[in-house]
Amino acid sequence: MNSHLLTLEHEYRVHGPCAVLSACGGVPVHDSLDAATDMLEAVVAGLRDLMSDPAVSNHATLIFFAAESALALVYSAHAGVDPAAGGAA
Repeated sequence: MNSHLLTLEHEYRVHGPCAVLSACGGVPVHDSLDAATDMLEAVVAGLRDLMSDPAVSNHATLIFFAAESALALVYSAHAGVDPAAGGAA
């Protein structure tokens, strides 16, 4: 039997008693990784623009490297998902 990899539900922003933001469970893992890649690529692109402003350059550069590292981890996880197990195509 071949089971498909699914994203687990996870609350990542709780405000008071409410889960304001959460990852939805039951989504194929490659779709979740695609969405994470899209968001991190947007963050990296925005930070790259901020790095040209001398007033925020140092801080933006540090955040850029953190976001770029997170993006590399998502790329790596995405590449490691086996298509036969319901992962990336």
